Amino acid sequence: MSQTILVKSVSSLSEARYCSGMMVDYISFDLNPESDDYVAKEQFEEIKNWLSGVKILGSFATADIFEIISALKTYSLDGFIFDSTQLKMLDEIDVSEKFLEVNDRTEFTDGLNVNYIVSDTINENIEAWQSNYNVLLGYEFENVSVISDKIAGYAFKGSRELRPGVNNNDGLMEALETLEDRA
Repeated sequence: MSQTILVKSVSSLSEARYCSGMMVDYISFDLNPESDDYVAKEQFEEIKNWLSGVKILGSFATADIFEIISALKTYSLDGFIFDSTQLKMLDEIDVSEKFLEVNDRTEFTDGLNVNYIVSDTINENIEAWQSNYNVLLGYEFENVSVISDKIAGYAFKGSRELRPGVNNNDGLMEALETLEDRA
């Protein structure tokens, strides 16, 4: 069975290219100018132009739906990652791929307009979620040791570039290589 792989908060060309080469399905950029992982439009375009075969997502930690809509208009994205505080926005924001980050305290009802749920742990909710949604286990690299038919894949976080061309992405590399060896 093929696993879906998401890497969130990618902030450099070298990491994005590595992910694309390792057959990652989705990479995500932080669109919040207040975030340490923010990728400005010019840098985003530079990175995006080097990629092929990977879908591009965005995330934006804000309660202001208009900030998200504005960012989605500025960037050309395949989808968006919502956090659990943005549940009410799911039906209001029109993107083709929707991801929802949850934890074991997140409460919601079935029928959400999402393609994937990203859970930080395998818990008693996974079985219920798995019957209605594709569930990705994230964001710890060690989660690759969890093999379960209840999950559709894994989600990881990118690393900050130490200086141009130098990343500390050993954990990500190890996790992706483990999944590649398992395939």
